[in-house]
Amino acid sequence: MNQYLNIFIDSDYPDFIDKYLTTSTLNRLKHITQFCGCDYTNLYSPLFKYTRFDHSLVVAHMTWHFTHDKKETIAALLHDIGTPCFAHCIDYVFGDYINQEAAEKSIIEIINKDKKIQMFLKEDNLSIKDLDNYSNFQILENKSPKLCTDRLDGVLHTCYIWLHTHSLEQIKEVYDNMTILKNEEGNPEIGFNDIEIAEKFASMIFNYAKELQGNTDKFVSKYISEIVKLSVKRKLISLEALYTKKEEDLCNIFNKNFLSWKTFNETSNLISTDNEPNNRFYISYETKKRNTIPLVHTASGDKRIIEISDVALNIYNELRQYKDSTFAYIEKIYNL
Repeated sequence: MNQYLNIFIDSDYPDFIDKYLTTSTLNRLKHITQFCGCDYTNLYSPLFKYTRFDHSLVVAHMTWHFTHDKKETIAALLHDIGTPCFAHCIDYVFGDYINQEAAEKSIIEIINKDKKIQMFLKEDNLSIKDLDNYSNFQILENKSPKLCTDRLDGVLHTCYIWLHTHSLEQIKEVYDNMTILKNEEGNPEIGFNDIEIAEKFASMIFNYAKELQGNTDKFVSKYISEIVKLSVKRKLISLEALYTKKEEDLCNIFNKNFLSWKTFNETSNLISTDNEPNNRFYISYETKKRNTIPLVHTASGDKRIIEISDVALNIYNELRQYKDSTFAYIEKIYNL
């Protein structure tokens, strides 16, 4: 983790963020994995445990690097404090497969319950209202396919920690080439100085976006969401527990009460097919399509890479046409 984090830490260290790291609100995120439950199955083999706390810290340092703005950097550090255990899996509990925004609690609601964060904001001459609208922080948050620090870390850590498609050296090469450009609306946006490096980033985006549209990630998300729904129905847990408990504690409950949980943990093979399986738990649904098309600086202005690179255009065309098999299942899971 430290080797990955160190890529993003400037020599001009934003020490004002350190006090927030001591709060119970942020420390809760140390027990929420970034990959939405994928750490709990051998279908994936992450290099190390990467949590929402780690992600929040990386995004804060990225945001400081590109903006040197205290308010936006603190907003970056706090941007995921409303995340439940298993993150986007819980959006599925509420039937939100496409937008994946239903489960996250309001940041303001969380801060209103944390006196320590309120005190630190006051020390930094910020109010809760300063964090009320994240659309004001366009380097941190931006609508797809625009690039922002939250999405940037998503691409980079997926390729390094989760999928093992890119090395730390490749990630550093990409990150060191990035700068602030102006997008079509005349607003600041992260982009690239060199087209060749931007093309390398496009290959990372392909791996990231393809995986999150694929059956393995979809199976994990759907399986965990169904386990959570049954656990709530049987009063093994409450929905509120998703915002107060540790993921490992909930996993222990699942392990004691669902025979399929051990199989889910130990299985390393998902079967994908276009024939509907019989008499077993399977998945078949559409989910959120993630994508990012970065800007590149050119002599004639800042342009989206698909406007100036055939290499990138082919990558994005292949991504747009990608579709996994219609159904997927684990051989030994017949029901939950």
